[in-house]
Amino acid sequence: MKTLSTNELLKRLNNVDSITALEEYMDYTSKYHLQLTFPAYLEMHRKKAGITPAQLIESAHIQRNYGYQILNGTKNPGRNKVIALCLALKLPFDEVQRALTIAKEGILYPKNPRDSILIFCINKSLSVMESNELLDVRKEELLI
Repeated sequence: MKTLSTNELLKRLNNVDSITALEEYMDYTSKYHLQLTFPAYLEMHRKKAGITPAQLIESAHIQRNYGYQILNGTKNPGRNKVIALCLALKLPFDEVQRALTIAKEGILYPKNPRDSILIFCINKSLSVMESNELLDVRKEELLI
């Protein structure tokens, strides 16, 4: 059986009308839709970017020990750290949103002033420090 897109899964889930059907849906998704972890997602993009774990952690301006704990899955980063890691990887906006979802953190919302600044920073491929400078100028909470 093939994997389904998120929209197709939602359509199926909206048609679930009993506990039995819900259990069948859950069995299907656990078999055919592997749950991607945040560390695995980072590792995939880190390798694509051709950088070492140390380079990623340094570019994200995250304390070294904590950075390695995020990468090996022993610590779950907060929203700011997820965004900092994504900025360090120069991920496009849709991938940052996906990373935030995988990490179970809130996605960026364009109606929120701070999130709007972060979306701009992502779209312009700004570094973590450049993003922090812009946040500081606008009197918003810094990433790091």
